Amino acid sequence: MKKKFNSRKKGQIWISAIIYTLVSILALVIILNTGIPLLTELRERAVLERVRGIAIELDNQIREIASQGEGSQATAAFDVRDGKVRFEDNEFIWEVETESELISPKTSTKLGNLVIASNANIKTYETAGYYVMETRIENDTFRAVINKFGSSDSWVTFNTSQIIENVSYNGINMNGTFTFSMNNDETSKTGNGYTEMVPAGNNTDVGRARVIAHLNTTFVEYDLEFILDSYADFLTVNVRNVEVN
Repeated sequence: MKKKFNSRKKGQIWISAIIYTLVSILALVIILNTGIPLLTELRERAVLERVRGIAIELDNQIREIASQGEGSQATAAFDVRDGKVRFEDNEFIWEVETESELISPKTSTKLGNLVIASNANIKTYETAGYYVMETRIENDTFRAVINKFGSSDSWVTFNTSQIIENVSYNGINMNGTFTFSMNNDETSKTGNGYTEMVPAGNNTDVGRARVIAHLNTTFVEYDLEFILDSYADFLTVNVRNVEVN
């Protein structure tokens, strides 16, 4: 009886040892699996900080050379370990792909001449008569040109078919007329109002750009919001702030 008791006890100890060992291995795997994204984020943050430091130093060198007057020259050296570097439209662009979301998508932060952006490649500019929004998809360019009408302080009369001047892909205009109405009511197409772009002025590396057309007709007063997102080959149109007259 005594031997049987001891044998059962040894078995319990052995089984317990196996259970504890399995629990320890499982815990280790969980820690490693949950720790890998954190290690990746830490490594990618270190890359971002290094690239930012190089860009700021390069900007300082350019400023110093520029302050020396016309004809001044100097050599600026930097090490590209991660990502790709290119020059485009008088801009020095350093692109780095990351697995971690270090910056909120379609946002940008400006530090002096340095812009840090995530999935933000919208370019906007204004001419005397137009608002222009464009984005690049690989090597292709999608552009929307919106007519300027009045201002928030000075309304003018226009028709919704006049808002979009043209939409193009790689410089080729898309055929068609863009007309908008409320409840298919013809009177909702023409009225007094204005158009404005957000953000205003000339900008690069913007996540999203909008042109708002505010129109007050005899039937209804409303806003048409024309949105272009980074890397999109289409415009999104929203109707907002509707008030029936």
